[in-house]
Amino acid sequence: MNIALVDDLPRELARLSEIIAEYASKNHVSVDVTAFHSAEEFLADYRPLQYTLVFMDIYMDGMSGVEAAKKLRETDRDTLIVFLTTSTEHTFDAFDVHAFQYLLKMPDDAAMRQNVYRVMNELADMTRSAERQTLVFSSDGAEQSVAYSDVVFISSEKNYVQITDRARNVYRTRKTFSEVCSVLRKDARFLQINRGIVVNMDCITAFGKDSCELAGGYALPVNVREQKKLDQIRKNYVFSKLHSRKEAER
Repeated sequence: MNIALVDDLPRELARLSEIIAEYASKNHVSVDVTAFHSAEEFLADYRPLQYTLVFMDIYMDGMSGVEAAKKLRETDRDTLIVFLTTSTEHTFDAFDVHAFQYLLKMPDDAAMRQNVYRVMNELADMTRSAERQTLVFSSDGAEQSVAYSDVVFISSEKNYVQITDRARNVYRTRKTFSEVCSVLRKDARFLQINRGIVVNMDCITAFGKDSCELAGGYALPVNVREQKKLDQIRKNYVFSKLHSRKEAER
């Protein structure tokens, strides 16, 4: 996994890098860590979904971590952000940008290590869960397997179903649309927005007047009569995810 560290204090970057390296070694996890000394430096290099996890200090010279996170969310709704700070003053700001976690910088290395390990363990659990949830189908004579988390949308195309993933791969399978929907319906992240179209709500960026906009620049036609209802379902889904995260932190 790729992890970014953003902090204007070199000693904090070094400490966090060391803790993550220790975790990776003990748990036999492949981790690539990139350190940035300012929010501006991080954003200048950033591309959507470039990192699995971003540890972001809130109080930095120049652009703050919260400002950087809001900028990141303009193009990337999915990358996990962990805010690091010495104060809980900006807790609600972290909530607004869908922060994955909010960690206090502990002066004691052992306490800090425990907190970072907890985040890394939760991330590992999420990764294993996502890997277990896969859509299996035949395409072009070969069996394909796409993780639910990588599916952007599914659409019916004559006698085929097309599956588009985050890497912009488009697969065609002779499974019927109803067959695919019967499988995806068991997962709360998938929403049917029109006849023959199901989208991953984690990829929705906005609902337009008559379209559903998705990460990657996709715009799909939406059932206009159901648009408000569909948008509310999406908002409820996002809220439930945030609520679950807050409950897990207690």
